[in-house]
Formats: sequence, structure tokens, C-alpha cells
Amino acid sequence: MVRCSTTAILLALALALAGCVDLAPSPSAGGTSSSAAPPTAGASTTAPDLSVIACGTDDPTDVGELTGAWSGNDHGVYYIRQVGECVWWFGTEIVDLEPGLTGQPGFANVASGRVDGSQVVVEWADVPVGDILGGGGLTFVYDDQNGTLTLIEQRGDWVPFGGSVLTRIEPTASPGASASASPDP
Repeated sequence: MVRCSTTAILLALALALAGCVDLAPSPSAGGTSSSAAPPTAGASTTAPDLSVIACGTDDPTDVGELTGAWSGNDHGVYYIRQVGECVWWFGTEIVDLEPGLTGQPGFANVASGRVDGSQVVVEWADVPVGDILGGGGLTFVYDDQNGTLTLIEQRGDWVPFGGSVLTRIEPTASPGASASASPDP
């Protein structure tokens, strides 16, 4: 009887966890999904399958135009990676990050989203390395000539985003940069 109850509880837990998995693209993905099929069993792949994150490219080593370091008018530095139409960033104003310590004075956040023409639409969240916990949605406009991303819209009820202008820090990532490249000793 105890064995049946334990099995039933584990089955219910597994079903509950399965219900928490959302396979639909995020709202920032614009409702589109990749048409790339997952690799077949036994197939050899040399690159990760980005279709699981609805990324619009088959090349994870792609270095998009926004890839590089950006300075925010909120005193933060944002490290942006663009692959195809997808973007990710890590931003922080914490100068001396203490590994493993949470609640350090200042913000630290991550974001992911998409490039749509000159707009960059992301969802962001603070991470607990900093002492601020907020998040929401942002839309920036990219000005290639001035090397800036200017905030034009914030979405959500969390703590407002602090930076309204991000400016590219030189040098930019080179188009030939590789995901596996390592610095020379």
C-alpha cells in the first residue's frame, strides 16, 4: 500500500512538473518558431541545435552586429551577444564581483530577445548577485551610425529598468570571432 502511494505521488509530481514546461516561444520571440527540425537519433552534429530556443539561425558561432560590450547611462556595462536575430546580454554595475556572494551592492541582470529591423525587443530579469531584483520587457532602437541602443518602451510591473541609452564600447567584436576562440598565452 505504501509503495502504491509513493508511486502515485511521484506520478502526480511528474505530471505537475511536465505542466510547468512551456514549449511555446516567449512573447519576445514575436510568436514565431524555428522550422529547423531537431537532429535525428544517432545523427552527428557539430553545433548546438538552436531551434530549442527558437533562434533564427543554424550557426551558433555567428557574431551579429550587436555583439560586444556596451556602456549604459545607468553606470552599467552590458555584454551583448547576437546570433542571427536573437540577442542575449549580461549587464552589471558591480565592478568587483565577489564569486558566490549574492546581494552585492548594485544591479546585475540578464536579458534575451530578438532583433526586428532597428528594434531590439528583450525580456530581462535581475539576478541575485546584485541587491536589486526586478525585471520586465524592454524595446530599444538601434542607431548604427552613433553606436547606440535607445530605450523606447518598458513593459511589466517590476522595478523599472535604469538605463535608457547603451553606447557601444570599442573595440567591437570582429566578424571572424569564434565561439571556440581562446586568447593566445
